[in-house]
Amino acid sequence: MANMNGNDNTGLRSPETVICDSLKVIKSDKKTADSSYISNGTLQESKEIAKGYKICCLDKAEKSNNIYQDIMSFIAIGNYKKTEIIQKSIDEYIKKDDDIEKLIKDSSKLLNDMRIKIEDANNAACVMKNCITNKILPKSGKSTKDDKIVDVTDALKDIMDKTKTLNEKGQNAFESAVTIAGIQTFTNTVSLKDFSKLLTDAMKTFKDCVGTNIISTGKDVTTTREELNLIIEELTTITCNKKAEHTKSEGLDAVIKFVCEVECDGECLDLCRDIKNYYDSEDERDKRWHKDKNRQSVDQN
Repeated sequence: MANMNGNDNTGLRSPETVICDSLKVIKSDKKTADSSYISNGTLQESKEIAKGYKICCLDKAEKSNNIYQDIMSFIAIGNYKKTEIIQKSIDEYIKKDDDIEKLIKDSSKLLNDMRIKIEDANNAACVMKNCITNKILPKSGKSTKDDKIVDVTDALKDIMDKTKTLNEKGQNAFESAVTIAGIQTFTNTVSLKDFSKLLTDAMKTFKDCVGTNIISTGKDVTTTREELNLIIEELTTITCNKKAEHTKSEGLDAVIKFVCEVECDGECLDLCRDIKNYYDSEDERDKRWHKDKNRQSVDQN
């Protein structure tokens, strides 16, 4: 039977002692590898959760950015351009309105002068008619066969009809000009200038707000993407470390099984049995130590 304590008369370490000490180191390394494997597994789970969270944040940031991009493209830019066109059109209408107002005033003055002259002409025609009627034409109820008098009568009638028609048309034209002037005053296109300015300013504010959100959400996308990439790098490192510790643990376990469970003949069998018993006794001592440690903690509490 091998000496497990390694104390002999020569003071040299026996092969059994060397192997047992090596197994103690291997056992410790395996526990460390198993602990690292478990801790890396915990880190891996936390990083997977962080990865999922960042993917969700990235998706929301990209959707928000896309929404603001669409609002800018299909609403803000088009409507802001419309307000510019409206403002330009109103400025042109105001200019035309000023020109129309000037034309109405000039036309009204001309029409009024024409109306006065037509009225004077009509009055003069009436005087001429009375004069001709009293001096030239036969008295009422009497007929004449004088061709010249008949021609004068017909000409006088034409003159009176034309002066009457001109007087009516002149009066209608003047009244129409007054009506147009009233409509032009009522339209008051100048008041639209303030409205168009308010509309343009409001659309500019809206457009600038959308642009600010595009920049903000764009930065969120970039930042979240960078954070996600960093998490993936860390997750990859943790996963590799976890696999490495698992492989290391399996390798150490294989060494232990090879030393303690391999089939051998002769004295080697006794050595393997002694080592296994020693290795198992180490486990039992560790269990007792942890049990005593826990009992002491309970007593202290």
